[in-house]
Amino acid sequence: MTRDDDLPPRCWGVGLVRTGNTSFCEALTLLGYDPVAQSPGFEQLRTLRGGSENGVVLHYKYLDYIFPGSKFVLMTRPLDAWLASMLHAHTADPRPIAGQHDRIARRMAIYETVGYDAAILTASFHRHHADVRRYFADRPDDLLEMDITAGDGWDKLCPFLGLPPPKAPFPRLNAGATAI
Repeated sequence: MTRDDDLPPRCWGVGLVRTGNTSFCEALTLLGYDPVAQSPGFEQLRTLRGGSENGVVLHYKYLDYIFPGSKFVLMTRPLDAWLASMLHAHTADPRPIAGQHDRIARRMAIYETVGYDAAILTASFHRHHADVRRYFADRPDDLLEMDITAGDGWDKLCPFLGLPPPKAPFPRLNAGATAI
């Protein structure tokens, strides 16, 4: 059995949806993290080496507490681009959540809405970024900010994790959706 001390630090993406979470999770997988999950449920968190999106965003302080030494990555992008991508997701590719109470609860806790409302989403964007930065203010070595949509990749992530970059290019998944 492999000991935690022999593995790279657990790594958690604390970027909101539409900030490169799919690419981030694939990058962790390419770096050898296993298992990794995008938007995991609470019960799944303790079994992971890494993950991102709403399930992690909602519980990142808990993850920091139970997994000391973890690294956290705040994926971000310009507010206007994020809002445009959110609008696209809610209108061109809506994913119904009626009856999916866990997903509704997570969205309300993070965004204070389940739909698209530019003013509410803008406030949640600023609130979340400010909270993450405040939480890690005295621990700059534990938080990295990346804009995957602008091209940040291995050159930022690998030194932060203390790992060599893999031969594969940094994944750029759902780029059409995030470029909107």
